Amino acid sequence: MLAVASNTHVWRGFYQVKPGEMVHEVSPEAWVRLSAGAGTKGPRPYDWARMRLNRHLGLSRWLLSRRGRTDGKVAFYVTHARRNASLKSMVRAAGSRWAAEEDFESAKNEVGLADYEARTWTARHRHMTLCLVAHVFLAAARALANLQLQEGLPPKALGLPRRRNPMRAFLARRRLH
Repeated sequence: MLAVASNTHVWRGFYQVKPGEMVHEVSPEAWVRLSAGAGTKGPRPYDWARMRLNRHLGLSRWLLSRRGRTDGKVAFYVTHARRNASLKSMVRAAGSRWAAEEDFESAKNEVGLADYEARTWTARHRHMTLCLVAHVFLAAARALANLQLQEGLPPKALGLPRRRNPMRAFLARRRLH
């Protein structure tokens, strides 16, 4: 699934066409209202339509159009899917993109994913890898803490076993505690 602009050329058969021009070929009955998934304020319903662009060995390239209910603005996606893929499955795939964007936005805010000026690909790759690993660690710690709160257990520091303090044990043996 790839979001494209309305003036991007896509191949339809042997011709290049623009999605902004192709959307005028969609009949009013072809638009279907489906939810792109749950958002922060509930379901995100849009009007969706699709047009087949090309076929190749059991797969097809489709142009998926999403029209806003209030403003009527249309967004376009080029997707590669099975010939018999349903519109609902394509909409679900397009809606899953928001979860990934929210995760990247969270990583930018929480662990500084966007706070690095890379001069080389290796440095950028290492910084992004470290930030994303830290973000996964924090997300797992948050999920574990939430799970412990739901079970009524006091939250522990990531559920790790307590380490024995050797100095405290020494002082207790010598009764200096």
